[in-house]
Amino acid sequence: MRFFAISFLFIAFQGLAQSINYNDVGVIINLNSPASMQIGSHFKNARNIPTQNMIYVSVPTTEVINDIEFEQLRTQIENYLTSQNLQNQLNYLVTTKGIPLKRNGIDCIVNTNQGDCGSVDQELSLILGPHAGGIGATNGYSNPYYNENTHFSRAQFGIYLVTRLDGYELTDVISLIDRSGPNTGVNQQEAQVVLDIFETTSIDTFYFIDNFLEPSQLELQNQNWNSTTDYQIGTPSSVQNALAYIGIGHGPTDSVVLNYKWLPGSFSSMNTCSGAHTFNISSNPTDQFLLAQLIQDGCTAAHGYVNCMYFSQLLETDIMLNRYLNPNAGYNLAESYFMAERFLSHQSVIIGDPKASVIIDHTAGITEPNASSLTLYPNPSLGVFRFKGLAALSGQLRIVVSNTYGQIVWEESITDAYQQFTIESPGVYLVSIFENDQLLQTFKLLRY
Repeated sequence: MRFFAISFLFIAFQGLAQSINYNDVGVIINLNSPASMQIGSHFKNARNIPTQNMIYVSVPTTEVINDIEFEQLRTQIENYLTSQNLQNQLNYLVTTKGIPLKRNGIDCIVNTNQGDCGSVDQELSLILGPHAGGIGATNGYSNPYYNENTHFSRAQFGIYLVTRLDGYELTDVISLIDRSGPNTGVNQQEAQVVLDIFETTSIDTFYFIDNFLEPSQLELQNQNWNSTTDYQIGTPSSVQNALAYIGIGHGPTDSVVLNYKWLPGSFSSMNTCSGAHTFNISSNPTDQFLLAQLIQDGCTAAHGYVNCMYFSQLLETDIMLNRYLNPNAGYNLAESYFMAERFLSHQSVIIGDPKASVIIDHTAGITEPNASSLTLYPNPSLGVFRFKGLAALSGQLRIVVSNTYGQIVWEESITDAYQQFTIESPGVYLVSIFENDQLLQTFKLLRY
């Protein structure tokens, strides 16, 4: 029997030391919508949101409201925030399914005077602050947080970051809440990002590639994320370990089946006309490919538009990816999307928990080993781990120990004479066993 020790410092999960609370998040609930009430209650309990931060309004449950109805919604929210002295205490507002989606009466940038244009969420981002005069701006209002590199505060930027909890079904939204949140671990080695062009023309294709796909692809490469770029008309399907889908094109297509296996904390963006024009399945009779389908399929965050946009005013996805996937920055979902958006009082909608974030965790997705010919035990342990079944292997064996960021901290060729080994420093480790340079099994070990 041989015995060896592994001595190194444990590197803790990045971000877990931070305490993420929701004391600065307000949730807007429509008393006329049972779905809104249930979603608000579930989100409150899941994130421990203070009761005082729950903002109840009575407005129509239709997705489209007129100017008078919007002003009634706005007034109720503003009156509550000021009466509770919350107007400067909150940084984030979250609307829920049942709160109107868009405002009929604001001129569209592309389809002037066609109505159904302004996003209610984006209008609400400007209330009760120095930028309130921008509400209802015909051509949009310049976003004071655009392309910033600092964490958000209303005190500094004078707006709220507004996201929405919405989907085709109530269950879709509950699942979104449960599968996301601050510091969701993502295995960077396994996660896949899809960059996609669909429904366009040859001239526009080059514009999309130069201004959206290639900058986003370069950003992902710089951060060592796996990405697939599809330049063909159509949408790639059956992607495993999908972390993100970024689509660009003229408008939503019909009958797209993604069949993705979405990771917890996954996100998406549809830089197209009207990709978020409805979250009611009855309002989508031609089965258009919309944000609501992404949420229904298991994606936990999404960005799109309730109507058409000029290409130059679309979300700058490379900025969003730079902020959200940078492990050293620690930006949350709302910050990352808002920093990539040029205009407010506009047409965009952000679906998801505003404080959702991802951290790199190379143990994510690795399950504890089941009964097999090779095991490591006990797990957890005070330091000594034992092999079972090593003698049954006949090839050249190698053991590799890595930390939770995938960095190899120790490796050595071994023989079947090895019966146990010791890890001296407390922490979580990955121990991979190779036979003839082929990965045989990976174990996630906890050393107390």
